[in-house]
Amino acid sequence: MKLSNKPARAFTLRLPLALLLMSAGGIFALSPADSYAQGDSSPVSPNEIIVTRHFTGIWDQVDQQSQGIALEVVEQFDDSRRAVAYWYTYGADRRTAWYIAIGDLQEDRIAFDLYDSTDVGFMQEASPGNDPVQSIGTMTMVFESCNSGVVTYATDHEEVGSGSFKIVRLTEVMNTHCSGGISDDMHADARFGEQRVLLMPAREGVEGSGSARYEDFPGHSEFEIRVNNLPDGDYHLVVGGQERGGLVVQQGRGEVEFASPAEDGKWLLNFDPRGMQIEIHDGSGVVLSSFDDMLEESGYHGDGQHDDDHNFDCGSGPGTGHGSGGGMGGGMGGGMANCVDDGEFIEIGVDLENTGVLAGAKGDAEWEMNSERVKFSVEIEDIPVGSYPLVVGGSEVGMINAIEMHDGDVYGHIKFMDPEAYGREHLDFDPRGQKVEVLQGGITILEVIFPTD
Repeated sequence: MKLSNKPARAFTLRLPLALLLMSAGGIFALSPADSYAQGDSSPVSPNEIIVTRHFTGIWDQVDQQSQGIALEVVEQFDDSRRAVAYWYTYGADRRTAWYIAIGDLQEDRIAFDLYDSTDVGFMQEASPGNDPVQSIGTMTMVFESCNSGVVTYATDHEEVGSGSFKIVRLTEVMNTHCSGGISDDMHADARFGEQRVLLMPAREGVEGSGSARYEDFPGHSEFEIRVNNLPDGDYHLVVGGQERGGLVVQQGRGEVEFASPAEDGKWLLNFDPRGMQIEIHDGSGVVLSSFDDMLEESGYHGDGQHDDDHNFDCGSGPGTGHGSGGGMGGGMGGGMANCVDDGEFIEIGVDLENTGVLAGAKGDAEWEMNSERVKFSVEIEDIPVGSYPLVVGGSEVGMINAIEMHDGDVYGHIKFMDPEAYGREHLDFDPRGQKVEVLQGGITILEVIFPTD
């Protein structure tokens, strides 16, 4: 097998043999005491993660001396992903030895073919027809978290044989934060935003309905299922033919939420629902289905269609950013005073109060913030079909369009976000501490002073 010096992205059949991070005093000088092993910060529990590009790094054999694996998760020209590993260890002669592995990603593990390269001298020139690389067996890396795992190997190599060892992370790629969810593999030029599909009855006698919502923005993905008017009980979520979790219906309603990185109260989003049929099952089979209506698969834009010049700027400190007027940067007064640390999440929700003008009208408002973005949304129901101005702090900020749903209920919502994304209005105001009103014909029908915390 001829070794290739092609870039890793082009790797398909040939083995790149660029030895990584071999500067003087380099990988053998770093000890587990300096590594992530001392403080496993993974937000997910074992067996929930999937292997992503953020698993790239040096992994130390915690129970052996100065040995480990240099791992690369690579993307090929067809957008498929594989992994390349360099196992650095020692031979029976106590000299350094390297083994090369090429593998496929399978949920929380990588299944490798393991190779040995023999009879190659220092700086030996490449020679056509010379093939020093031979298969010697298999190796599997199973990850317990973003920072630890176990490796097993089985070979016909006399010195290597078969066995297993524990690994912990020593290094990661600069400015990456492993979550073990699908957001780790986002492209920088991905098209971000929100999309929804309806879930409709899949068999006779079912009167309920539901919806699936998927949203992504830089470094974050969310997936949510909501169902209504189903008999109380336990149900299963099936995406693309695979069960992905359960949901409990109480008083006719139920929901299940996923996020990557994981958030409190939400499952880790370790699968991609886009391009997949979404179903809700009970003990008798499919209850609700999206049928042929699927969430669009990932797209890209190279012309900067996402909002780079946005108001929300947590990293620049209070009073900074590009806000104008009542915006979220300098125009907000004190600026974004409640910015959160990476991985943290703040949510404020409140019911709107009925003013008595339109009996039965209901609504709620919600504000969310993490270190990457801020969102604000208002939902209304039990109102006539029509358009309802939304006023915040005395200024009209948008229009809520209320429509009749499949079950006859009337529902409307408006959603804002900064940075701006498709499917949402641009959030260039701060509702906290402001009066939020929903109007009909110039008269307020729902209102609330939105909380500050």
